[in-house]
Amino acid sequence: MNKIRILLTMAILGIFLASCGCMDSSETQNKGNEENNRALTITDSYGREVVIPDKIDHTICVGPGALRYLCYLEEQDTVVGVEDIEQWKESIESPQRPYRIANPQFGDSEKYPYIGAFRGKYDAESILTLNPAPDVIFYTYSNAEDADKLSSDVGIPVVGLNYGNTGDENMKQSLQIMGKVMDREQRANEVITFFEEEITELNERTKEKETPTAYIAGISYRGSHGILSTQPDYPPFEYVNVNNVASGVSKTGDWEGYQVGDDALFNWDSNPGIDYIFIDLATHEFSENGNTHTNEKYGIDSFATGGVYAELEAAKNDEIYGVMPYNWYTTNHGNVLADAWYVGKVVYPSEFQDVNPQEKANEIYSFLYAESSVNEDIYETMTDNFGHEFGQISFE
Repeated sequence: MNKIRILLTMAILGIFLASCGCMDSSETQNKGNEENNRALTITDSYGREVVIPDKIDHTICVGPGALRYLCYLEEQDTVVGVEDIEQWKESIESPQRPYRIANPQFGDSEKYPYIGAFRGKYDAESILTLNPAPDVIFYTYSNAEDADKLSSDVGIPVVGLNYGNTGDENMKQSLQIMGKVMDREQRANEVITFFEEEITELNERTKEKETPTAYIAGISYRGSHGILSTQPDYPPFEYVNVNNVASGVSKTGDWEGYQVGDDALFNWDSNPGIDYIFIDLATHEFSENGNTHTNEKYGIDSFATGGVYAELEAAKNDEIYGVMPYNWYTTNHGNVLADAWYVGKVVYPSEFQDVNPQEKANEIYSFLYAESSVNEDIYETMTDNFGHEFGQISFE
């Protein structure tokens, strides 16, 4: 009888323990599910509070530059669809934007379906058919109202970003916001620090030197332009303390660019003088009928013998050099830095003796796209596609 009681007691105890074990397991599982489903609230660049999943596995980017920032943060593998610009024929056959060179996979329309036209003209129906669906959408060059509309149209959290200029507060804030969303805050801070240190070093090398004068010709903006298209706050000049003769120019026309008059270069050549002329290499694609934004007359050949501007001192002294365009689906920040190092090498040769501009450019791109499928020789690919590299421009 005692044996029976003992057996019954053990059985009841076993059931009780098993029951407790089940409860513990269930509680643990429920806790795990709660953690997996936990939401994160962030404030985007437009001041909107956006609730996003705690873990982001899939993304899309709408608007100029958003995809570039995601590549900076080494999250290109989360992308599940792209804008049409990434799959234009020239983007596939001769890409000219460094992030696109670094990520040739974006040209595969089967793996990366269409989400809309470039410049943020998204297609809600296409986004809704993505499989897998994005957990979050990054949206640039927009506003709070439009971001709310996109989110409402597709039922996906939208994080708005102010893209910014190279190294400015908008750029830093956008990288930090994206870093928080993607759990890449450390990488975001590394990228921010990289730009800060590069700009600081460029300035330190040149801040107490005799200041040369220069003109930047043919600045591209929404397409290529003639040599009278310029920029008064050209960052590569500012970083190395070059006196930009066009610093007082105002925006003209309705294309949001800066266009100088026919006589401006002659006037500047007389006072203060133009020591160097740098030409945005996108000008190689310019023709008189090649851009609808302005009625432009002068291409790069205007500096050649017999050209309208052949008598400028810089033209007569062969002080004309090519720099890479950086306004290509908004600012390519890596190109800005690479151009600055090259400008420094040209105008302050003794202070930049240790610098090989081509190697420096590849060093910049290798850092920015460290985890991309292509992270070497990006400079060579880009200049091959532009038809010119850093160097003097010869008209012979």
